[in-house]
Amino acid sequence: MKVVSSNQMRAIENAAFKEGTSSEILMQNAGHAIALAIESRITDGSQLVALIGPGNNGLDGLIACSELLKKDSYITTIILLTNTVSEREDFLEELDLINSNVKIYDSLDSDSKFQEIEVILSKADVVLDAIFGIGLSRNIEDPLKAYINRIIDSLPENVLKVAVDIPTGVNTDTGEVDQTVFGADLTFALACPKLAHFTQPAAYFCGKVEVLDIGISIKEMKEINVNLITEIFVGSKIPMRPLGSNKGSFGKIMIVGGSKEFVGAPALAGKAALRTGAGLVTSAIPTAISSSFAPLFPESTLIQLPETSENNSAWNSAKYIHKNLAEYSVMLIGCGLGVSNQTTNIVENLLIPDIDVPKLIIDADALNILSRMYKWWDKVDDNAILTPHPGEMSRLTSLSINEIQSNRINVAQEFSCKWNKIVVLKGANTVIASPDGEVWVSKFANPALASAGTGDVLAGIIAGLLAQNVSMVDAALLGVYIHGLTGETFGKSSGLLASDLLESIPFIMDRLRINKGFKN
Repeated sequence: MKVVSSNQMRAIENAAFKEGTSSEILMQNAGHAIALAIESRITDGSQLVALIGPGNNGLDGLIACSELLKKDSYITTIILLTNTVSEREDFLEELDLINSNVKIYDSLDSDSKFQEIEVILSKADVVLDAIFGIGLSRNIEDPLKAYINRIIDSLPENVLKVAVDIPTGVNTDTGEVDQTVFGADLTFALACPKLAHFTQPAAYFCGKVEVLDIGISIKEMKEINVNLITEIFVGSKIPMRPLGSNKGSFGKIMIVGGSKEFVGAPALAGKAALRTGAGLVTSAIPTAISSSFAPLFPESTLIQLPETSENNSAWNSAKYIHKNLAEYSVMLIGCGLGVSNQTTNIVENLLIPDIDVPKLIIDADALNILSRMYKWWDKVDDNAILTPHPGEMSRLTSLSINEIQSNRINVAQEFSCKWNKIVVLKGANTVIASPDGEVWVSKFANPALASAGTGDVLAGIIAGLLAQNVSMVDAALLGVYIHGLTGETFGKSSGLLASDLLESIPFIMDRLRINKGFKN
C-alpha cells in the first residue's frame, strides 16, 4: 500500500482524470465511502455533527452527510466554516440539505448562535472533521482558529471524532501540527494513506487510520516509492514449517555480543530468533559472563571470547568466530557488546576485512563502533541490515536527533542509498529503507515498546527470519511488523518487559499464516 505526499496525491488524481474519471465522480465515491464507514460504527438515533470547510474536503463531508440522511436514522447538524452559507447554497440544494431536517450554521453565527451550537455539540455522538484536507500548509488564524477551538472545547469526552483524509491542523507532508489541531479517533484516508498518518507528532492526532477506496486504480500509484507494511503482505511472506523438518532446515545464527554491563541483550536477541523459527543459535560472548549467561539462555551453544589486554586477543577472538562462520547463514553483531577497545577491535576484524561473512545484522554498539570509522560503508559487506535507533543514527550520519526525527523517511532513504545497506530506523512508525530507494513504514507506534531490550528482540526476530531464507528486505519488513504487532497484544500501557514479547512471537506468526490460509 502506497503512502503519499500531498503533491503525489494530486498527481494521482490528475492521472485518474486523464483516464476518464471526473473529479465529481471521485467526490461522490469519497462521500459514499465515508458515509458507509461512519454508518458501520453508529446506531440509529445517533447525533452527527459535521464541520465543513471551504475546499474539496468539505464537499466530501457534505456528500457523506447527504448519504447518511437518506437512511433517515440520524440527527445531523452541519456547521459551515466558510464565510457564508450562500457560498455552498447550490451544492446544499443539490444534495437536498436545505429545507430538510438538517440544522445548518455558518461561522458568522458564532456570536449570536454559539450557545445553541454548544448545546448541540455537547450531545454529539459523532463529529466529522471535514474542515481542511491535504492542502493546508499554513497556520490556522483567527477568527477561524478561535471558532474551531470553541468547537473542540464544547465536545463531550466520549464523542467519536472522525477526520476526512487528514485531521484539521495537520501538515500532510511534514507531520507538523498547528496549535489548533483536531485530534481524531479515526481518520478516513481517501485512496492512499498520507505521510502524516505515520509521522509523529501528526500520527498521534490521526488516531486509527482506515483507507477508503474511492475508485483510483493502483496503476496511477506505481511510481510512488514509500509503502505501508500491511498484514496481507506480511502473511504472504511468513516462512513455512514443513512437517518433516529438523533444526538444520531453519538455519543457524551466530550472535556476537554481550558484556559485563549487558549480559541479557544477546540472550533476548537469541531467544527471539528461536521463537521466530531459527533452528540453532550460537552466542559468541565474553568468557567473563558465560556463567551468568547460560542460565538466561540454555538453548544457545557458546563461543567464549577471552577478555585480556593483549594486543592480539581481539584479533584471535575475531579469527575464531570467523573460523566457525562457514556453518552459519546469519551473523547478528552488537547486542550488548559495549564499546571497549577489545570490542572495537573485534568489530573491525570481523566487519572491515574483505572476508566472507554470512548475512549481517548490525545493531547497537556495533553501529556506534562503525560510526567512528572513516567511510565504514565502503568496507562493510553490502549484504547487511542496520538497525539504529535515532541516537545511533545520529552518530552514523552526524545529523542531530531532531533533524532525523523531523524527516525520518527521507533520512533513512538517503543514507540507505549512500551506504548501500538496508536501514531499519527504529522508533514510533519504524522506517525501513533499501538501497534501491524503496521505503516502507510501520503503522505501529506503541510507547509500551519504549523499554530496554525491545530493540534486541527486534534484531533477533529479523535474524530468525533471515536464517529461514527470507530475503533481506522481506526479513526487515516482516521483523518490524511482527515486533510491532506482538507489542500491540500488550496494549499501550507502561510496564512491558522485552522478555514479555518472546512467548507471543510464535502465536503472532501463526496468526499471520492462518489469515493467509497457510496453516499447516
